[in-house]
Amino acid sequence: MKKILTILIFFILFSSWFFFGRVSDNAENKEFTINPGEGVNEISDALFKDGFIKNKFVFETYVWLKDLEGKFQAGGHNIQPKMNFWEIVETLTSGIDVKETEIKIIEGWSNEEIGAYLEKEGVVSEKIFLEEAENYKNLTDYDFLKDLPVGASLEGYLFPDTYRIYKNIPGGDNEENEENEERLLAKHIIDKMLNNFRSKISEEAQDEIKKQGKTVFEILTMASIVEKEVANKEDRKIVADIFWRRLKIGMPLQSDATINYITNKNTTRPSLDDLEVDSVYNTYKNGGLPKGPIGNPGLDAILATTYPQGNDYLYFLTTDDGVAIYGRNFEEHKANKARYLN
Repeated sequence: MKKILTILIFFILFSSWFFFGRVSDNAENKEFTINPGEGVNEISDALFKDGFIKNKFVFETYVWLKDLEGKFQAGGHNIQPKMNFWEIVETLTSGIDVKETEIKIIEGWSNEEIGAYLEKEGVVSEKIFLEEAENYKNLTDYDFLKDLPVGASLEGYLFPDTYRIYKNIPGGDNEENEENEERLLAKHIIDKMLNNFRSKISEEAQDEIKKQGKTVFEILTMASIVEKEVANKEDRKIVADIFWRRLKIGMPLQSDATINYITNKNTTRPSLDDLEVDSVYNTYKNGGLPKGPIGNPGLDAILATTYPQGNDYLYFLTTDDGVAIYGRNFEEHKANKARYLN
C-alpha cells in the first residue's frame, strides 16, 4: 500500500513539476541564504517569494518523500539557471561549498578600505567589490537611496558593523563562473550592509532630517567628516553643530579630515601644500559640503549630525591625545593652537 501511495505521489509530483516545477528562466546565478533554525516551510516560502520555485507543494512533498527535512544546510547557496526543484533541494541539503565568514567593518572606513579588507580576508577582490558599490542597481529597493545623486557610489551607506557572511567557495574550472560567484557575494555583502543601515536609522531620525530640509545624503556626507574629526560621542554633537553653522554663514568647513581623504594621509596637521590640493573634496578651498561622504560613518556620528548640540563655538582643534579644544572666535582659536599644538 505504501509503495502504491509513493508511486502515486511521485506521479502527482511529476505532473506538478511539468507545469510548475522549474524556477524562472534567469540567465544568471542567484544566491539563496538559509538562516540557522529555519524549517522546510520557511525555506519553501522564501524560495517561492524570491522566484526560485514555482510551487511550494511540489518542493515540500519531495523533501518529505526523500526524508530530507532536517538536512538543509544553513548558509549561502548558489542556484544555477533553470535548476529543477530536486536539483535545488540537492544544492540546499548537500552542504557542499558552503563556508561561513565573519567580517568586521570599522566605522569611518571608505569603500576602498572595505574592499581592501575584504580582499585581504579572502572574501572578494577589492576590484569587484568597488565595481559593485559603484554600479549598484537596486536603488529602488531602499527608500533612503532615492536622493542619491546620479553617478554617486554607495560611499556613506555601507553600514559599519560585524557581519556573518555565508558564501560558496567558487566551483568549476571556468574563470568566468568564479567571477560571477564573486560578484554575487559582493552584492550579497552590500545588501546586508544596506539592510543594516535601514534597520539602524529610525523613521524618527529620517523624519527629523526631512524636517530640517536636509537629505540623507547630506547627513551622511557631514557625518563621515564628523566621524573622522573627533572620536568622543559628545564632541561629535558639538562639532556637527559647528560645521552646520559654518555652512549657514557661508564659512568654509575647513575640515582636515577631507584633506586626509584626498591625500590618503592620517594626520591632525595637514601641510600647507596639502591644503592647496585641487579637489572637490577640499573644504578649505571650496565652500559647502564636499562632493559626497568621505567614508562610511557609524551610528553615533550619524545621530550626532542629525541631532547636533547647540553651542557658541565656531572653531575647534584636536590635540595629539585626541582631546577636542574649542574656541568662540579666531583669536581664541589661535591661542589654543599656540598652547596645545606648538
